[in-house]
Amino acid sequence: MSPLLTATLAALLAVNPVPASTWTEVPSPSPGPESNRLRGVSAVAAGDVWSVGHSLGGGGLQQPMTQHWDGVSWKTVAVAVDEERHATLTAVAGAAPADLWAVGSTATSVHDPDSRSDPADPRPLILRGDGTRWTPWPIAGPGHLAAVDMFGSSDGWAVGSHIPAGAVEPRGLILRWTGRTWAQVPAPGPGPLWLTGVSVRTADDVWAVGYRGTGEAVALHWDGLEWQQSKLGLDAATGTALYGVTAVSDREVWAVGYSWPRGKRQALALRFDGTAWERIPVDVTEEGTQFRGVVAVPGGVWAVGYYVDRVDTALIMTFDGEKFVKDPPPPYSQNHSGTAITGVTATPAGELWAVGCKGNGTRVLRRAT
Repeated sequence: MSPLLTATLAALLAVNPVPASTWTEVPSPSPGPESNRLRGVSAVAAGDVWSVGHSLGGGGLQQPMTQHWDGVSWKTVAVAVDEERHATLTAVAGAAPADLWAVGSTATSVHDPDSRSDPADPRPLILRGDGTRWTPWPIAGPGHLAAVDMFGSSDGWAVGSHIPAGAVEPRGLILRWTGRTWAQVPAPGPGPLWLTGVSVRTADDVWAVGYRGTGEAVALHWDGLEWQQSKLGLDAATGTALYGVTAVSDREVWAVGYSWPRGKRQALALRFDGTAWERIPVDVTEEGTQFRGVVAVPGGVWAVGYYVDRVDTALIMTFDGEKFVKDPPPPYSQNHSGTAITGVTATPAGELWAVGCKGNGTRVLRRAT
């Protein structure tokens, strides 16, 4: 994570039956003929925001996509990768305007990052950006990367999963940027383990989240020496998974995902106070909801995701001091379905950006403060 945001956001909204949206939809390109999806977003400055995802080309090949906000409009920035493999980008982070990283995977089958199943023959994909172009960074071994976060130009982390040689089930894949190379760091505990989110606060205070194959949410902490699993205190009889995390301080960490009591997904939010994790109420009565990302600034905390039972209708909520309440996005005039929001970030001034999809096109939302 870049240095802590210092601006204060506007007062949190009260919940109304049909509240007006404080979010504005910003036009964004959809370069592919179908399935244009934005997955991750990172703000370097107010006029310097990057988003990543994928689209399906005319031949049915999944192609990576990067887009840049220059303060005026969103523009697609071309990415050159192996043209014989499907490729997708899931996350992006910037240490500086000319020091950017994007991660994802290539595979011999289409990869849906929202799915719990792995693609065929996955290989990690890492791109380095200089603010103008993206260059593939060589990385060996199998697996796919789901998240990346940086702490300056010489320290950062990327996480995902892989199946090591001789193993039969996925293990957590953790890579650390040393300033010269991405080096693998062992993940604690046995598999199967999928890591889906990471937040770097300092060099010795890093959090990663995900889930085990047993349906158990996982939070890992790096203390500068090793990764250790943090006890979440959740009901082991109810399946859980975490997908997003943000560390504000050593006494304030937020993680989001979902649980599935009674066979229906339910948005899940947790807060760490420096000693223990606490489950935070989520004020949504509809079933089939899940969070995919979270961002915290001094004036508030926002979680984004979608309604599974409404064919991926966007879900945005904010913390009111006691619980998460709806902070709804603007409605899509033609069809509310297919508007999932999967990534969220904040500029140093506290302005929020959220990304996802709208039918077969990309979707970008902006919330001024």
